[in-house]
Amino acid sequence: MFGHELRARIYFVLAGIGLITAWWFNAIASLEGQDYIKAWFGSAVDWVLSLDLLIVILALVAFMLYEAKKLGMKRVWLYFLASGITAMAFTFPLFMAFRELRKQKIAMAFGKLETFVVDNHRVDVWVPEKVVSYTPVLMMHDGKNVFDPRTASSNTPWRILDAIQEKRIKADPQPLIVAVHGLGPETRMLELAPKEIVEAHPDIFDNLPLEYKPIHKTSMNGEYNVLLAEKILPMVLEKYGIEHSLERTAIAGASMGGLASLYLMSKYPNLFGAALCFSTHWIIGHEYMAQELSKLVPVAGKHKIYTDSGTGGLDLFYQPFHNKAIKGFEAKGYVRDKDLMYGVFPGTAHEESDWADRLHQPINWWLLG
Repeated sequence: MFGHELRARIYFVLAGIGLITAWWFNAIASLEGQDYIKAWFGSAVDWVLSLDLLIVILALVAFMLYEAKKLGMKRVWLYFLASGITAMAFTFPLFMAFRELRKQKIAMAFGKLETFVVDNHRVDVWVPEKVVSYTPVLMMHDGKNVFDPRTASSNTPWRILDAIQEKRIKADPQPLIVAVHGLGPETRMLELAPKEIVEAHPDIFDNLPLEYKPIHKTSMNGEYNVLLAEKILPMVLEKYGIEHSLERTAIAGASMGGLASLYLMSKYPNLFGAALCFSTHWIIGHEYMAQELSKLVPVAGKHKIYTDSGTGGLDLFYQPFHNKAIKGFEAKGYVRDKDLMYGVFPGTAHEESDWADRLHQPINWWLLG
């Protein structure tokens, strides 16, 4: 999705060169009274070159017709008409440039991506083609993994725009998606781990593998939650003219982002009406994370909770804690399929590609019921 604009610019340059050279040499040929027919078919060599070019042009015409139909590009016949008064050296690169722009539009699900920086955090906002006052808002943790394969872990993003473009996410209007980047890997645990729980159990950080240990033990989760709830959310609501609605505002994340989503909804129950949690990382706090976080969530009635697990990688160890958390949510009054949705996905692991395959299910449940 992120290379189409650059390629379009290259094609526009080539089209400009093709137009200039065609007009320049055609002008010289006309002024000198040169014979086009003789030049094209005057010798066996001319025939070889002319037929070679003709066959290539026919192939290009077939390609342009096919691509135009596939991508929904209209009035492709104008390129052929323009070729008669200019040159294919101009019209074909021009077609390719607009083809890249069309592919970018499709990859962006006909919306646009805007980027902001708030308190040193990058914020990527996908704005759907149609934004109205009741457009849903979906905020997501670990923003680097949401849209861009160049920044995503293992170069695999959540592909949420694919789900929208393929109509797997069926909401109308489509949600505005706000992807919040963390400060960096060295502070990720500090920003996402629920503040009250890690402060009550400082051994959480002590028990982490060396590669996951944060740079210090002072929680940054409180400041991070303020950033999302009191700065970024109001900013996007105002900028895009959206009226806040509890039932249309959700927070989502995976792994530690799942824990952070539940905790953020617990701290701001009047702002976030749903927490969508993928491969929720219960094992970081062993039994007390599931027990204590499930007690912190709002009492059932106005909120929705989604949580899941795979069976491979880190998810292999989640099942007992996942089950304990479900019991905790049920103790707060949540009822399966009404305001609580959960599941285990066999054969899936702790990977963005696996979350991408199922993210449409909780989003549709949140928005459509």
